[in-house]
Amino acid sequence: MKKILVFICLSVCFISCKKEIPLEFKTKTYDFKSESDCTVGNCTYVHFEIPTASGNNAIATPINKSIFDFVESVMSFEDEKKTASYDTLALNFIDRFNEMNRTYPDNSIAWEANFKANHKSISNKVYQIFWDYYTFTGGAHGLQATKVFLFDSTTGKIIPTKELFINYEGFKDYAETEFKKQLNITGDLNSVGFTFEKNTFKLPQNFYETTNEWILHYNPYEIAPYVQGATIIKLPKQQVERFLNPLYFKN
Repeated sequence: MKKILVFICLSVCFISCKKEIPLEFKTKTYDFKSESDCTVGNCTYVHFEIPTASGNNAIATPINKSIFDFVESVMSFEDEKKTASYDTLALNFIDRFNEMNRTYPDNSIAWEANFKANHKSISNKVYQIFWDYYTFTGGAHGLQATKVFLFDSTTGKIIPTKELFINYEGFKDYAETEFKKQLNITGDLNSVGFTFEKNTFKLPQNFYETTNEWILHYNPYEIAPYVQGATIIKLPKQQVERFLNPLYFKN
C-alpha cells in the first residue's frame, strides 16, 4: 500500500513538473545612428521595437522567426548576405547610407528606418502584433506602411486569413458592402480611383482588432496610388463576431 501511495505522489509531482510553460512577450528596442554627415534634423538612424516571445520555445521560436523575417524583408538590400541579427540589419542599413554619402556627398539626405509595434492577446488562441513602420532611402518619398500578424498562440504559426472566419465569403461580402458605404461608392470600385484586379473587391493584407472595432487596412499601393495613402475601413466588433471562427475567438 505504501508503495502505491509513493507511486501516486511521484506521478502527481511529475505531471505538475510537466505543466506547460506559458508564452510571454516583451519588447526589445534597438537604436543606431550614423556618425557620418549627422547634423540636427538630418541624421541617418534605425529604430526597432521588436516584440519577442519567450517561455515555451516550441511556440516562441516560430513566432520570433516570422517577426525577424518580416523586418529583414523590409530592411535588406538585394546583394546582402543573410543574417539572424537585428544589430546587423541596422548596421548594414547605416553602412549603405555611409557608402552612398561618400560617393555622392553633395546629394546626401539622411535615411531612416523606424519600426514601432503594439502587441496583445486578443483571445485564448490568438496573439496580435501590429507594426507601424517607415523607411526612407532617398527618392521622392519614403514608405509608410502597416503590417499585422495574427499568431496561433498554441502553435506559433501565422493564422491564414481564411481560417479566421467560419464564413469567409459571408464576411467578404459584408466587408465589400461596408467598403462601398463608408467611401460613398455607388458604381464600380475602380471608377473612383482604386486599382482592384479585374475590378473585384478583395480583403486587405492587414486585418486587426482595436478596442471597439475590427479594421481593414490597405497600405499605399495595395489598391490605390501612393498619393491616396492608406485606405482604412472600420467595422463594429458585434458585426464582425458572427463571422469569426470560434476555434480561435471563443474565450
